[in-house]
Amino acid sequence: RVQVVGGWPGRDPVSLPWRRAGGLLLVLLAAAGAGRPSALSAQQTSPPAASSPSDLTVYLMTFGPGARVWERFGHNAIWIHDAARGTDAVYNWGMFDFDQPNFLGRFVTGDTQYWMAGFDLESTLEVYRERNRPVWVQELNLTPAQRDSLRRFVEWNALPENMYYRYDYYRDNCSTRVRDALDAVLGGRIRQATDGVPTGHSYRWHTRRLLAEDLPVYTGTNIGLGQPADVPIS
Repeated sequence: RVQVVGGWPGRDPVSLPWRRAGGLLLVLLAAAGAGRPSALSAQQTSPPAASSPSDLTVYLMTFGPGARVWERFGHNAIWIHDAARGTDAVYNWGMFDFDQPNFLGRFVTGDTQYWMAGFDLESTLEVYRERNRPVWVQELNLTPAQRDSLRRFVEWNALPENMYYRYDYYRDNCSTRVRDALDAVLGGRIRQATDGVPTGHSYRWHTRRLLAEDLPVYTGTNIGLGQPADVPIS
């Protein structure tokens, strides 16, 4: 289902069977990257020519957890609607490829390379409809200057020379990149409001919350996590 805040119509979910990973070793290896969305098959969009900031509307898209190991922690993205040009681009920092050279070796050692790309809205939604994952969309109350700044940043970030980054499963990922992009155009106000606020939880607590129902994955992940995962987080 897709639930858009602000009176947009919803969409009904499509149920699909859950296909578990084939081998225990692969499951345990994949558990370390449980926060990853799988690669979209949608066609990547090319940034349109610049239009007026007043023509832009910015949305935060939040995707619920999926059945695959790397979908368990959900996902976030930024959707920018350009009314003047009739375009809808979804910017996604969760792209990866199992066929990358030495993927498993880099995966285990924490040197996994991810990238950011823009995709058209309908193709993005179709992927999540097929996987029966809910999507929530919130329009962000940004000024025209902030919307323009964000649009310029994500288009710059999607360039081949800027799109890749070293993925960290907890601290630098598809959701923290969205948070940081919004924080930048807001002058650091998100961090100012949240950085010192204790949650009473840790990375391990959140890992247990989302993986405890799958004992092999949960066990393998806990074996791989060290004491830093037990430190309370803000």
